[in-house]
Amino acid sequence: MIAQPKRATLFTERAPSFWDDRFLPGWLPMLLGLAFGAAAALLIARGNLIFLIPLACIVPATVLLLRYPFVAVIIWALVFPFVVENPNPGGRLVLTLVHRALVPGALCIAIVSDWLRLRKREPVRFGRGELAMLCFLLLIAGNIVLLTSDQPLLKQFIRFYDRLFVPFCLYWLIRLVAPGEGDMQRLAWAGAFVVLTQVVIGLIGWFRPGILPVYWLNREGQRTVGTLGNPAVYTSTLLFFGIIVLRYAITARSALTRALLVGVFGLAYVGVFFSFSRGSWLGGLLVWAGLMVLYPQLFRRLTVAIVVLGVVVGATLFSSLLTFADTRLQDAETAQGRIIGAATQINMIEARPFFGWGYFSYDLYDEQFKQRVGNIAIRNAQTSHNQFLLIGAEMGAVGLVVYLFPLVWWLLLSFKATRRLPAKGFLSWQLVVMLWLLLLHHFVVNNFMEMIESYLFGTTIWWMALGLIAALLYPHLRPSDYEVPTWANQPLVRSS
Repeated sequence: MIAQPKRATLFTERAPSFWDDRFLPGWLPMLLGLAFGAAAALLIARGNLIFLIPLACIVPATVLLLRYPFVAVIIWALVFPFVVENPNPGGRLVLTLVHRALVPGALCIAIVSDWLRLRKREPVRFGRGELAMLCFLLLIAGNIVLLTSDQPLLKQFIRFYDRLFVPFCLYWLIRLVAPGEGDMQRLAWAGAFVVLTQVVIGLIGWFRPGILPVYWLNREGQRTVGTLGNPAVYTSTLLFFGIIVLRYAITARSALTRALLVGVFGLAYVGVFFSFSRGSWLGGLLVWAGLMVLYPQLFRRLTVAIVVLGVVVGATLFSSLLTFADTRLQDAETAQGRIIGAATQINMIEARPFFGWGYFSYDLYDEQFKQRVGNIAIRNAQTSHNQFLLIGAEMGAVGLVVYLFPLVWWLLLSFKATRRLPAKGFLSWQLVVMLWLLLLHHFVVNNFMEMIESYLFGTTIWWMALGLIAALLYPHLRPSDYEVPTWANQPLVRSS
């Protein structure tokens, strides 16, 4: 009776040694070499030489992900912004490798590694938030099959895979690997690179647009979008990485590092201003106000510096842009369009309140539900401009509740567990608050546009931030945090 546990213990003790000493350096390269050698020969025979490049990267990438799965998050953050709006075949290939293959592949490797106990990590148990995410994926799959059968199913499932499944995979990957302080510092340096390049590309789009590819100029003279195709996605990306950079700056020991990273954070807000997106401005101001409460001394100085710099530069170099910003603030036409869009979505929800009209089907039915609101004229061929009402219209109230449940779940747990986190260091309770400020910005801008519909990067940033919050909170949760409130267990009718 006691021999079996001893064998199990012996296996778990020897498995990591076998993995590191024999399988990784010896058996794995040989097995992968045989498999991919045959695949390479087949590709050469068929003339598909372009696919030899990703094929050659599979073996080292697999070994790297086995040893350090969080590198998938860093690679995705560094590469994906520059290919998400690239229509060229090379850009599409890189997008497929980095977004569609790397993230789910890294998740599978992390799951298998933990299942075989090959990595020395604390076990992570998924809970109600992750269950809700799984239910949402199943709900969409059923919705596509049952309610959008008149549209090409393969195309619908590709959209579903890109826009929701991969972002969910990135959330789950972050939860499993539970990034430590070193991981977050590496992500901060990657984020600094993203902020610098996106702000520079955005400014070039205003002053020297001729040197940029045409597919990065789809809002030329109207908005700043960098390489991301949408101003709200652009500002959400800048603030996400800017917040991680700022937290690193506050905890860095080197004065030079602190100064450089605070400067990068300031550049993120330069990009927010140049987006000329009123929703992004409002969200950015809310984030700034929250950070001022969190770090009053630092942000009082930053506020004074930015106001003085804005007055000096705005009165000289960028006076025309300040005039354009004032015009954007007074533009009532786009606001009226959003009112019409919101009324249309509400009408669609009232017609089919539970399961909606079908995933990615809003444009098929919206015209028949449009109506005048006050003196605002109806406009044809107008997008929804509200992500949450869009989910309600396409997926019904059930889909909207399930989609938002993980957000509400971790928000409630944050109130219970945030103060148990360390008061100092990178992974402190302040970082949790900062990430919630970012999600507040996301929530605001998604009430003015439908990020989930077309913009892969923005939706993934949302789930990355929530995954980081969950990973930070999880080690500090207690069993009592998961209990149902006392009032929920009370009988509806008390016996007399």
